[in-house]
Amino acid sequence: RSPSKGETYRLHLEKSRHLVGISSSRGTREHNEDRYRAVVLDFEEKGEERNINKFPVVNETSIPVDEFQLEEGKAGQICYFAIFDGHGGSLCADYLTENLHNHVEKVNALDADGIVSSWRSVGGFKPKTLIPLLSPELVNNSRYRSPETHDNSNSNLSVTRNFSSTSLSETQPLPTKSSIPPTPNLTLEQRLTLAFLKIDYELIGSIGQAVGSTASVAIVKSLDRFPFWSTKELDITVAHVGDTRVILCDVPTGKAISLSHDHHPSATTEHDRLRKSGGYVITDSFGAEMFLGSLANTRALGDSKLKKFGITAEPDIVNKKMKGEDAAFLVLVSDGVTSVLSNQEIVDCVKSHTDPTLGATKLVAFAEELGSEDNITAMVVRLPGWGAEMPDHTKELRKYRLENTSIRRRT
Repeated sequence: RSPSKGETYRLHLEKSRHLVGISSSRGTREHNEDRYRAVVLDFEEKGEERNINKFPVVNETSIPVDEFQLEEGKAGQICYFAIFDGHGGSLCADYLTENLHNHVEKVNALDADGIVSSWRSVGGFKPKTLIPLLSPELVNNSRYRSPETHDNSNSNLSVTRNFSSTSLSETQPLPTKSSIPPTPNLTLEQRLTLAFLKIDYELIGSIGQAVGSTASVAIVKSLDRFPFWSTKELDITVAHVGDTRVILCDVPTGKAISLSHDHHPSATTEHDRLRKSGGYVITDSFGAEMFLGSLANTRALGDSKLKKFGITAEPDIVNKKMKGEDAAFLVLVSDGVTSVLSNQEIVDCVKSHTDPTLGATKLVAFAEELGSEDNITAMVVRLPGWGAEMPDHTKELRKYRLENTSIRRRT
C-alpha cells in the first residue's frame, strides 16, 4: 500500500522482468531438472492464519492498484525466492517448487516434536536451533545424536506412495504433537529449519530412494514501509542445502558476497560430520572429492537411502541486514553456472544489464558459451541499489575466457 495514497499493489514476481529475471536451459543434458519459485509470503501471526499471496509483482510499465496490500511499518513485505537442482529425476524438485513455500509459511511451533521425531527416526540428527521448541523427553532422548556445531562465517550478514509433482497424500501420520506449551513465535531460522525437515520427511519413501534435490531459499524482507526494491532497510535470510548458490552484489565495492556455501565433501565441517556418520570420501580421477564414491553433495532433500550415512536436509541459515542502497541485486544460480564462473564473474556479468531478466538471460548464455555441461539456471532479484555505478572487476578475464573458448572450438 502506498503510504501517501493508500494504494495497494498487485504483485507477480515471476512475471515482472524489471524486478525478477529468470532464465533456465537444459544445457547439454536430455532433461532440465532445475526448478525455481518466487512468491510473496504472509506468515501466521498471533494465532491468525494468513495465506500466501500468490499474486506475486507488477508488470513492466506500471503498478496496478488492486489486490496486493503492502502493510506499513516494520513488518513490510516478505518475499520468497528459491532455486532447486534435482537429481535422479525432477520429482523431488517439482514437489519442493510447489510446496516448500507453503511449509515455510504455515509451520507451527506445536509441530516441532512431531517433525523432529519423524525426521530422526529415518536417520536425521537433532537440530540445535530447534531444541528450545522441543519437549524435555525428546531433548534428553539418548538414542539420537546431535549434529556438530556448524559455524556459518556469514551468520551475521507423512509418507505417501502415490506421488505427484504437486501433492502428497498422507498414508502414515506424523507422531503426536508435543503436549508442552508452544513457543509463541518462531524465529525465521526455526521456521525455515522446520519447513525443510518436514518436507524432507514427506519425501522419504514417496519417490525413488536416489531421487533428491538441492534447495537455496532467500527470504527478502523490507524493514520499513516500502517494497523490497526501494526499501531503505533490507533484511535477507538464506536457507541452503546442496550446491546451488545465493550471491549478493555489494554496491560500495561492486564485489560478490556469498550468502551460501557449497555442501561438498571437501568442506571441513561436512567431511568431519560425514566421517562420524560412517560414510567415506574418495577422490575421483578428476581430483574431485566424492561422498560414498559418487555423491558431489553432502546435504540434500530426498535421497532417502542415504540418510543413515549422513546425507541431511538440515539447512544452513545465514542472515544479513543492510542499507537498501548498498544492495544491488541477488543472484540465485544452479551449479551449471558456478561450474564455469566464479561468484565475482557472475555478479559482474549481471550488473552491466538494464533489467534483471536481461541479466539472467545473458548470464545463462555466457555459461553455455563457456561450455557448461549441466542444466543452467539463474534468477536475478532487483534490490534498491540496482543500476548504481560499480566497477566491473572481471571484464578482461571474461573477455579472455570467451575468446579462448571460441579459438578452441575453431581448432
